[in-house]
Amino acid sequence: MLLRVPDYFEQFHCLAGACPHTCCAKWEVVIDEETAQRYQELPGPLGEKLRAVLRYDEEGDACFPLDGGRCPFLDGEGLCEIQRKLGEAATSVTCREHPRFVEDYGPFREITLSASCPAANALLLGSREALTFREREDGAPAEPGDPWLSWLLPLRQRMLALTEDRSRPLKRRLWEVLDLASAVQQCLEADREEDLPGLIGGWQPENGTVPAAGPGLFPEALSAFLELEVLEPDWPALLKQAETAATAAVEETLLERTAVYFLFRHILKAVNDGDVLGRAELCVLAVLTAERLAAVCGLPEALRRFSCEIEHSEENLDRLLEAFWQRETFSLERFRNELCAI
Repeated sequence: MLLRVPDYFEQFHCLAGACPHTCCAKWEVVIDEETAQRYQELPGPLGEKLRAVLRYDEEGDACFPLDGGRCPFLDGEGLCEIQRKLGEAATSVTCREHPRFVEDYGPFREITLSASCPAANALLLGSREALTFREREDGAPAEPGDPWLSWLLPLRQRMLALTEDRSRPLKRRLWEVLDLASAVQQCLEADREEDLPGLIGGWQPENGTVPAAGPGLFPEALSAFLELEVLEPDWPALLKQAETAATAAVEETLLERTAVYFLFRHILKAVNDGDVLGRAELCVLAVLTAERLAAVCGLPEALRRFSCEIEHSEENLDRLLEAFWQRETFSLERFRNELCAI
């Protein structure tokens, strides 16, 4: 199977006990069934502790409830007791894979490193070069892919190329991404899938300016985040600060890399539901929100917080995608006004 990863993937190393935002705190650790069964059979004091702590939530998932906001197996040095005593293989799939987002599409697999992880975040924002992706065979058997990938892959590649064309301001490029996504969405809704390869290959951005004609996304978009599930308790306070904070200059190349990170990770997921425009809007909103929050806490922390609150909650992702279709706050016109304001 073909494996595709960001160009900094091999440089990633967990900060372990030195991490300022350990993934073993604030988030309840879900345990896969195979690992939970292994814990039920483990002898000795550690096995007894594992069984005493392990609980099943209302959805039937095994988990370690947090103790004072921390995993009960996170020791005083910020390290995992299970891993130290039994090795990494004894931890749950969630713990072994984090901060990797793994997506299997049949003939290929893609892995990104979550921007919620400080080490991954530093790699993403640690360069001003265009973000690229590397491919290699990983030895896993390939499976047939969804037919929609035949046009979704070229669509994402076109969006990435638009985003990384530094001859124009970034916000103009992001509007072009949305404009292309809107054209593709209209084609899908008209049941003209056979026209998509030609549309994507022949689409060209508009010449000249695209004037703003009304209110943009903010500050209403920040208020909308307050209605979602909160993962870190000070997230609402940060959003409130950003509503009134004066905008701060953020280096455009870093916002570009942020946009490419989100587009790479999220656009192909439209293979599941056909929501190309909604996923493109999610990516653009992520960049604009990170830029807005950067005035309060700086770009690395702003990006980390957005990724934590949105990318690590399927509920929040789903509710945002619904809001793009249902709420005037997130209309395509509002996006245009935000991106094209003079």
